[in-house]
Amino acid sequence: MKHLFLFTILIVASVINSNAQLRVDSTGHVAIASSTTSSKIKLSVNGVCLGTGKDASIAIAANPAVMENKNNIAVEGIVTADQSFTSEINYGLLGITYINHGHGRNYGVSGMIGFGSPNSNSGGAGIYGTNYSYYYSLPDNIPGFYAAYFHGGVNLRGQTTALELYTPADDRLNENVESMARNDEEGMRTLDNLLRLNVLEYNTKILTKDRTEEEIGEMTDETRASYEMMRKDEEKMASRLHFGLSAQELQEIYPNLVLEGQDGYLAVNYIELVPLLIRSIQEMKQELDELKSCEGNAKRTQQATDVDDVNIKGKSMLYQNVPNPFQEKTVIRFKLSDDAKDASVCIFDMSGKLLKKLPVSKGMESVSVNGYELGEGMFLYSLLVNGREIDTKRMILSE
Repeated sequence: MKHLFLFTILIVASVINSNAQLRVDSTGHVAIASSTTSSKIKLSVNGVCLGTGKDASIAIAANPAVMENKNNIAVEGIVTADQSFTSEINYGLLGITYINHGHGRNYGVSGMIGFGSPNSNSGGAGIYGTNYSYYYSLPDNIPGFYAAYFHGGVNLRGQTTALELYTPADDRLNENVESMARNDEEGMRTLDNLLRLNVLEYNTKILTKDRTEEEIGEMTDETRASYEMMRKDEEKMASRLHFGLSAQELQEIYPNLVLEGQDGYLAVNYIELVPLLIRSIQEMKQELDELKSCEGNAKRTQQATDVDDVNIKGKSMLYQNVPNPFQEKTVIRFKLSDDAKDASVCIFDMSGKLLKKLPVSKGMESVSVNGYELGEGMFLYSLLVNGREIDTKRMILSE
């Protein structure tokens, strides 16, 4: 039995050495399907990547024992792409899950963090992502526990759903703080700035690179299915109607709300437009209060001058235009009191929009109106004396 066991081991060792090329050096480094064990990683594998069918070079370091003053890493993957290759695909970590039966818990990559009794000095994230290659010395301890924590730019291509979305706004995090009301005093009105912007409706373009039939035919079944699914998602997003602003137009007014991405395209910070809308409402409220104040003053002035107004109204009169209806030209007659100082005949459309204002003075008895100045329809005309409406009548311009 012992002889059979030893024989089996020798056979397996021979197969491994001739086919799998299993090598172990004096430092404990292991290489499979490789002619050298010079890799800095504990375990280096050179073989075929099942996901793409291409030859792959894979390095794994596993050290589950937590040790003091060490970087305790379960799996480590570092790819240094400093060669002049153009067709390679480099992954620090690649995880793919194929779902064939629509059941089970399926994750391409899963990162979790657990804690027992958290305190002010503890924190971390199930998944940490950054575009800074500082390896293990940074970041500083994360304050709190997160499913994911990203340091650096994040680009999401597709629909993103969040139950709640918050932007840091704590006064303790800000500096150089000023009220926008102070800037308004210098002539910068937020409402006027926002009114300069055009609200647009648009469709997005499809950014997925088109593939030729030949290129699609050379894909593996999995790659082709992924490409077709990605293309379908892009077409679905492109068919949706969107509403927004022009980043180029907004950049001229509020450049800090526009960011140029690494792809060269401009993006808008719509969240920070909300405070500008609030400031616009505040400005409109201020104007409304001022108008109410002016109306109050006007009423008090009216009460103080009621007698003079009655006298003016009694002496000033507005007559019906002749002819009415008219086609080319009509005459509006009126009579002004001797006390009239500021008088005019104003013509309005039926919605109340002022179309024409004709100043008149003592000694005048009529004004003429040409049909081509107004256009076909019904109009209102009023006689105003010293800011008061004396009378209003209708006139009709026919074909």
